[in-house]
Amino acid sequence: MNINIITSKEQSTSTWSGGTTTQLYIYPKNKNYKDLDFSFRISTANINVEKSEFTILPNVSRKLMILNGEIKIEHENHHKKILEKFDTDEFEGSWKTTSIGKCTDFNVMTDHNTKSKLSYLTINKAEKYNYTPYKQSKFVFIYIYKGHIKINDKVTAKQGDFIEITKSRNEFNIHALGNCELIITNIL
Repeated sequence: MNINIITSKEQSTSTWSGGTTTQLYIYPKNKNYKDLDFSFRISTANINVEKSEFTILPNVSRKLMILNGEIKIEHENHHKKILEKFDTDEFEGSWKTTSIGKCTDFNVMTDHNTKSKLSYLTINKAEKYNYTPYKQSKFVFIYIYKGHIKINDKVTAKQGDFIEITKSRNEFNIHALGNCELIITNIL
């Protein structure tokens, strides 16, 4: 199992029409988000305006999870729903999408050849959790939204850090060093 930590200081933040976005990971690593030639991209975003239009992203599938706040998301001619903390929505980047409300969200964008699974995990201080990746997982990512953890009693990461785990289809141990809220992404 290979573990790489991308600290909050190493992550790049940029602005968009509704607020800011922080890129946590893009694959392949030499790709540029604006070129839309990536296999997958993982990011967080702050929606700072009451009503915002999502960027149109042809040939991209999206998964969105709310980390803080609440929004009503509307996909023209598809569906709409209210999203609160840890609620998710899946949609195509080519859909006209509008949100009402302010929030911080977590985004997984994939091309149509890449699949993802998105979940959250809360662990109380001093507890340990044994996590088993999906059998088809090529990557497992852990975003530490709140807290401080240790993986397999070896690697420590703190709030805001993003952990990349490769070459692991086996169970691994997450030890909470404080009360934790973690976002886990499996790329299949």
